[in-house]
Amino acid sequence: MNIKKKEDSVAWSKRLKDYLIVDKLNMIEWIALGIILLLITVTLFYGDNLGMFLTYFWINNGSLTGKSVAFLGNNQLAYGIAQQLFCELWVLPCNIIYLIKKFEPSTTVAVIWYKLSMPLVMVVCMSEMVKLGKTLGMTVERIKWMLILMLSSVLVALPVYHIAQTDILYAYFVIAGIHGMIKQDRKRFILFFALAISCKVVAACVFVPLLLLYEKRIVYIIRDGILGVIIFPLERVWYKIVEKVNLMIFGSGVTKAREVTTVVESTTTTVEKTMDQINTDFLSHFFHKSLYFEIPAIRKGYVASILVALFVGLCIYCYVQSKEKDSVWKEKCIFVATVAWMIFFTTASPSPYWIVALYPCLFILVFMKPDRLRTNMLLVNVFSFSMFVVYLVNTYWVYGGASNLDYLLLQGLLPAGHDSSPDGPYVARYLNNLGIESVMNIVTAVCLAVSVGLVVVNYHKVAIDEKIEATEERKVMHGFALFQIAFLWLWYFITIYAVTRW
Repeated sequence: MNIKKKEDSVAWSKRLKDYLIVDKLNMIEWIALGIILLLITVTLFYGDNLGMFLTYFWINNGSLTGKSVAFLGNNQLAYGIAQQLFCELWVLPCNIIYLIKKFEPSTTVAVIWYKLSMPLVMVVCMSEMVKLGKTLGMTVERIKWMLILMLSSVLVALPVYHIAQTDILYAYFVIAGIHGMIKQDRKRFILFFALAISCKVVAACVFVPLLLLYEKRIVYIIRDGILGVIIFPLERVWYKIVEKVNLMIFGSGVTKAREVTTVVESTTTTVEKTMDQINTDFLSHFFHKSLYFEIPAIRKGYVASILVALFVGLCIYCYVQSKEKDSVWKEKCIFVATVAWMIFFTTASPSPYWIVALYPCLFILVFMKPDRLRTNMLLVNVFSFSMFVVYLVNTYWVYGGASNLDYLLLQGLLPAGHDSSPDGPYVARYLNNLGIESVMNIVTAVCLAVSVGLVVVNYHKVAIDEKIEATEERKVMHGFALFQIAFLWLWYFITIYAVTRW
């Protein structure tokens, strides 16, 4: 029996090596990356992850103890039913243990378990990227480089392993939907995008242009467009049905009013709002924030949203495209998806960890074009680090924030009287002391310019040939991998230093 297990272990190890490893140095890179991602997972904390999973924990608990059927669907969080069901299933083992022996649901072990859900989804997403890469004709070696370079990017590693929010889930659905589109599987294309839009409606920014690239018949566009977003309104109706069932069976509703406090001109107002109203307010707030980047247009005194203008322009471009050579059309699919995400993340000012949704599309696009790989990786790194600096300074409580060591394995390092609020110690304070605010306009300009550069460089009619030999390409890939992994280690120690200082 032990011999059989040993043989299985060796076979599994060989399959993993064939799946990921290019050479001996690359194996060391994967080990260094694996260790830092593990450290980030078990030591760096962000409150939204805990709040989300505790909500699902108590929803499950209410259902398991016969007090509600809220697990079937509810609007207690502003996420769709696909994400709800996944998270409820993930937290279910904790609920079963809780029924047997009571424990604190926010204990360190439980929080780590909650966080592990997103690394699992990351593995599934990478697996789909491998399949899509093969469909697109990438070499096995380039696929391996694509995986390690994407995973070691700071705006992938931190959102998935530190923040552990669910954005990588709809990123996976988007990649699976694009794969279906490229393989001419309309049902798969629409289904996976419907699931993505259910998780977060912003996925529609990618779905609509791709649909116009895929289909030209107006009636079919309308039909498929409705099918692609249909889960989003239907789940709202479903929540109401579940609410009615709870009222009928248990005499209490799923959604309850909450107190919401707002401060306007030093005047504090506290009112009760239903969860429906809270979610509506959240969507409305984000909608208006995403339209904030404006330019004067059409008539003096009126302005136009840059996001809408660029998005409509992209949709027009997609609709007038025809399926030329198959390889060019496949390339256009990835290009359009990447551009759609790029438009969104450079003009909509979303939460700093949502951006992980861009990277699977971006890296597939980059590694589809081996003739400009070095240029693309330079642009990707400048974009990632400039965007990271923007997030670091502007949303200082997220990355390198005062609460980053709460709950998990390094909480013992926090000194007595540590303040985990935004008034506590954080990395951005050190940068502010160095005067970083005076150059932030330059940083954001560089980020915007590089995002435009990525679009231009990867347009299929732009001819670039770096004439890099295979051995030199491998050296270039090693260089980027080592740099990105080293930065993750450096960032980890900077965070610990800053957060434990007072």
